[in-house]
Amino acid sequence: MRCTAGIMFAVGILLLGCNRATSDTAGSTTASTTSASSFDESAARAQIYGNDSLRMRGVLTNHLDSAMMPYDPNVVHLGTGKVLLGPSAVRNMFAEGVKLHVRDFSYQTRELEFSNDHSIAWEYGTYTQTTDGPNRKPITSRGTFLTVWKNVGGQWKIVTETSTSPD
Repeated sequence: MRCTAGIMFAVGILLLGCNRATSDTAGSTTASTTSASSFDESAARAQIYGNDSLRMRGVLTNHLDSAMMPYDPNVVHLGTGKVLLGPSAVRNMFAEGVKLHVRDFSYQTRELEFSNDHSIAWEYGTYTQTTDGPNRKPITSRGTFLTVWKNVGGQWKIVTETSTSPD
């Protein structure tokens, strides 16, 4: 049950997103190209929230390739009892998750904050999801999530994500 909830949350978390990546990665030593004077926090928030919606739609409609667009090539996903490295591993986890038939998924971001140099953002909040259980009986689970974003050439990429499900 805990593994299923973790996979399903991961399906939900996958739904949070961004535009196509550049060649910079999470492990890159390249500095962000956004200076403090030119940083538009409203635009950055809009891009991150838009990417969240892109991921949500991609997973719920089983368009996993579009759902993977906001992931950095070196993404680390935690929350399934395993450490998943890279977009392929995350995509495979979501492919298994959509087999559980997600009836409903919602999340509420509690905070979205930016580092002082605007190179990193972190988003955390809560989620609720309902999936099919045995005999298609609905199972609802709730939990928390944390997503870490990196500004790569003006595009926000997911570098780390994790979730918990106490249900």
